[in-house]
Amino acid sequence: MTEDDLREHFGRQAVDALIALLRSGQTPEIDPRIFEATLAESGIETESVRLLDAATEAHLVERIRAWRCPQSICHRIIDAEAVANHHCPYCASDFRETGENPVETFVYRSSKAISRSVPWLIAIHGFNTRGPWQEDFSWRIAHRFKYHAPVLIYKYGLVRVGVLFRWRHAMLARGLGARIRKAVADARENQIEEPPDIVIHSFGSQLFRLVLEMPEFSDLKFGRIIAVGSVIRPDFDWSPYLRNGRIEAVLCQCGGQDGAVPFAQFFIPDTGPAGRYGFIDPCVINVRDDKYGHSTAFAARELSRNLARGGRWDRFLREPIASFSDSSRFELTAWSPVFALVRHFTRAFTILLFGAITFGLVRFACRCLA
Repeated sequence: MTEDDLREHFGRQAVDALIALLRSGQTPEIDPRIFEATLAESGIETESVRLLDAATEAHLVERIRAWRCPQSICHRIIDAEAVANHHCPYCASDFRETGENPVETFVYRSSKAISRSVPWLIAIHGFNTRGPWQEDFSWRIAHRFKYHAPVLIYKYGLVRVGVLFRWRHAMLARGLGARIRKAVADARENQIEEPPDIVIHSFGSQLFRLVLEMPEFSDLKFGRIIAVGSVIRPDFDWSPYLRNGRIEAVLCQCGGQDGAVPFAQFFIPDTGPAGRYGFIDPCVINVRDDKYGHSTAFAARELSRNLARGGRWDRFLREPIASFSDSSRFELTAWSPVFALVRHFTRAFTILLFGAITFGLVRFACRCLA
């Protein structure tokens, strides 16, 4: 059961109130009676025990055996020690004198930390831009959290013809890996030991994938990855990197109107349209926005919505992955690239075309100078 399932069965207000209570840290344990009374005061009617039992299935809370004082004037939750001593610490009743035994019941406690701190982030842009969205992203991150979460804006410059060649990919990936390694060392000098979270866009996702695969960067570890407009192949196997601790989690945000990534495999070697279709690997969280284009997620309005408290990126970066839910989440079961012959022909033709155009421009310039 997910948070969305809980909202469907118990209502949005009741579930949001439960999550807010867990996040607030006001009480380590939730007494169903008190919680139900609190909801009723806010005009929210629900059966708290049923809601909390369902929240146990959603891994938001865990159910713990407890006892309740049998006195009608008290009915407070007491622990095993109070039961063993036959004494209520709240109303001072002696159960041996009253002849009434404590009533067995259950309380609920957050099953794990309801949120994590975002240690620091690295943002990597696409190949046809210097990533102006990164400045806005950095500013919003700086103002989103009460603590300071540094953001490294990695810019490798404009890359156009270079995307056609594997050797250029490798060169750029090595530059990225070296910069990340230096940033990790700088972070440790500033007492930040946690690995960075990563936001990758378009061709930046391909470079990040290559860094993961390069043996010389096998020491680098990362937190949570947000891929937007990704050109990584949908059949890329993320699981080994999650199992060995290189990565904590991956969110692939797909755009239903992303018209760029479906063409990536024809021109950029060893890429694919994950930014449109998602990943097959079940370890990846695929979500889809039908109205998103290739870079819509980085528009000011969408950045604000995704990073706002309770927004998709905010929840992915801060909440336990086991309880992450989203109404647009989906699973991709199969994907196959276009025939290799077609892809190789398209890329070869493009290279020859660029070569012919370049040769023609050089000849034209020479004639003008002659």
